[in-house]
Amino acid sequence: MAITKISELTSAIRTGARSNLFRVSFPDFKDTEFAGVVEQFSFLCKGAQLPGSTLGLIEVPFQAGRRFKLAGDRTFPEWTTTIINDANQNIRAALEGLQQQYGLTDYENATSKILTGASETEFTTLQVEQFDQAGVVSCTYQLINCWPTDISTLDLSYDSTDTIEEFTVTWAYDYYTTVFRNETATTVTGGNE
Repeated sequence: MAITKISELTSAIRTGARSNLFRVSFPDFKDTEFAGVVEQFSFLCKGAQLPGSTLGLIEVPFQAGRRFKLAGDRTFPEWTTTIINDANQNIRAALEGLQQQYGLTDYENATSKILTGASETEFTTLQVEQFDQAGVVSCTYQLINCWPTDISTLDLSYDSTDTIEEFTVTWAYDYYTTVFRNETATTVTGGNE
């Protein structure tokens, strides 16, 4: 259907989602030294994405060189957040502590402990909420079995006088679930359940 009137166009645009109306919820550190970071992370996470996924393609040879296409495995690419660094570096310390839980290496004794498999004690769930213009949550994504694979460097320089430090965190996760405003139950969009 073609839009023929300006009023139809403005009506359609008014309902568009805004990329700056979001919140990312940090893992719950209530029983650790990083308990106060949860709310702070929601305020200082200045950039993220709604996660994506790719459905693989399997081509099956058929008669006379034809190909029959089937859906393959769904994969979930790494997810990135941009964090404003607080003066006490609480969020960065919490993330480094979280990362250390998953691949703990004692460099002096040349030993390492790598945690494998996904359990509630090893991995966490991150939540991304998108809001509408009235401040109501329109959709919620939960990244299941999430953990930080990369915490970027922080550049220090005498030339940077009017800036606040930022760093990015790259997260790996198994799959995500979504809940849209009009749904009552979570829709699983992937995973090995």
